[in-house]
Amino acid sequence: MITRLLFCLLFVTLSAQAGDFRVGAAQVDITPKDGTPLGGFYKFRGSAGVLDPLYAKTIVVEKEGVHAVIVVLDLSGTVRPVVAAARKAIQEQCGIEGDHVMISGTHTHSGPQQPRGSLMDDLTKVNSAPGVAYISALPGLIAESVKQAKSRLVPVTASAAIGKAEGISFNRRVLREGVKEAIWQPKSLTAFDKPAGPVDPDVGVLVFHSAGKPVASFLNFAMHPTSVGGGVKISADYPGVFTRLVSERHGPDMISVFANGCCGNINHTDYITGKRRSTQELGTALAASADAAWPSLQPVTTFKPRIRSELVTLTRKKFSEAQIAKAKDMAANMFTKNFGTVPMAEAVCILETVDKQNVPLVGEVQVIAFSDELAIVALPGEIFVELGLAIKKASPFKHTLIAELANGSVGYVPNREAYPQGNYEIVSARGEAGSGEKLVEVALKLLGQVKSPD
Repeated sequence: MITRLLFCLLFVTLSAQAGDFRVGAAQVDITPKDGTPLGGFYKFRGSAGVLDPLYAKTIVVEKEGVHAVIVVLDLSGTVRPVVAAARKAIQEQCGIEGDHVMISGTHTHSGPQQPRGSLMDDLTKVNSAPGVAYISALPGLIAESVKQAKSRLVPVTASAAIGKAEGISFNRRVLREGVKEAIWQPKSLTAFDKPAGPVDPDVGVLVFHSAGKPVASFLNFAMHPTSVGGGVKISADYPGVFTRLVSERHGPDMISVFANGCCGNINHTDYITGKRRSTQELGTALAASADAAWPSLQPVTTFKPRIRSELVTLTRKKFSEAQIAKAKDMAANMFTKNFGTVPMAEAVCILETVDKQNVPLVGEVQVIAFSDELAIVALPGEIFVELGLAIKKASPFKHTLIAELANGSVGYVPNREAYPQGNYEIVSARGEAGSGEKLVEVALKLLGQVKSPD
């Protein structure tokens, strides 16, 4: 009788534990050594000193034995080989399926460069010994972050809110009367100038509490992290300040993870006044927006994670023989002469396209949902804000948070209307017009699948 009673109690306990919605979080330092090639520019910059550390931050979600993993790196983005190697290591070391793992980058321009298989690798010297050493170690560090997070799984409740950050982000493309091409990051504006597109002021706040204490938060906003500038000191830029302040104010033991939204054409400079906020000012303003949203956090009903992903093949842009010849001439002198960001970006894009004309341009779209109210979408590139807003508007979920530069990158992804306007992001885009809308279509299809699974 006693044995049977003990067995029943044990069965009930294990059943309760098996049904818990659990979360664990961790962060692992991925700050590079001095001399590591930095990203964000069309030239070599070797790191020298650290303003603030870089991390691989991870949230592991689990219910009924199904895991979903969210990793965000304080890096300019992600590349497919690193993602594949990290997923393999995670599956081997943690027993979590690789396709249940999302890995994105915050897009800080003050972190290490990653190899892109183009002229950029030579320009930035990412293929040098320090660059190779850093990238080789990265998948293992990502897996370690996941391993630690999984070991800390505890039952949690989830809650979400959407804050607003008005006047912090700005569309960096401007339309000028009488000028066909959009102006990129204008030095000054006239009375007739207008932004070429909108911004997304939403600050997504997702918090996981255990026994009344926050253990992890997932924060989301769309804006380029370029406030530190073009120096050689390592920095997580404003996302580092933002996440640190949120944790300090709402739970010192909480891991706060920031994923950048669709910010391919969004910067922090006010092009009307010319004012630029500092890194500290930006992070503080976003933390204030999260603070304002915190009392509005509403519980979300959770279920075991639903994950869907799809590889999407995009059509590469085509170039004339004259464009190709010009790009080759420029490339021959690019290491000794500065042609300017836009011409250099165009030449790099053209030569990469020619070199990879027989290699499919493939990006992964991934969706993770663990509640009927909220889903996370991962997109593979620097996505124009219009595309992110289109996903949010048509999503079947109350809250849709978007992480760009996730699971690899296909470069800039403008919306179709932007292509005739030209300039930096357009000449940098690897895919032809309509590529962004194709990603939106797939994202909405996957959102529908996780909302109402078969």
